[in-house]
Formats: sequence, C-alpha cells, structure tokens
Amino acid sequence: MACCGQRRASFGSGRPFSGSATQRENSSAMVTFEYTGATGMTVVGPISGLKYRFGSTGARVQVNWRDVASMALVPHLLRLD
Repeated sequence: MACCGQRRASFGSGRPFSGSATQRENSSAMVTFEYTGATGMTVVGPISGLKYRFGSTGARVQVNWRDVASMALVPHLLRLD
C-alpha cells in the first residue's frame, strides 16, 4: 500500500501548457486570456503550476480555472470569457 506522499506525487506532472498544446482538461474548466503587451511573456499558474506562454501581442491562451484569479491581476492580460 502506498503512503499518501507517493500518491500525492503521482498527481502533478509538472508539464507545461500553452495555447497550442492539446488541452488535457475539460474545456469548460478553461478560461481564455489575450495578451496585449509588446513582447512575449510566460506566466506560471500559482495553483496549477502550469506554464502559460503568450508569444506576441494578441496571443490567446486557455488558462486553467484554478489560475484565473491570479492571471486577472497580471498586467497586459485580458480575460475573454
């Protein structure tokens, strides 16, 4: 029988997520953000640990619902839905 630490470690994969990647979660659990800044930007979701890459102005990325509140505070990111 595995201890709780081993089970917990198996939950998080630590793999990055970007708008061009295949969505691994239910689309209803995702929120779209658009980048309005001048250069590219990468943001790490504080709850999910996922990396969101906004390559250029106008880039749209699907964000995990758990990270939405924090992403809304990032300058140059607009929530679309």
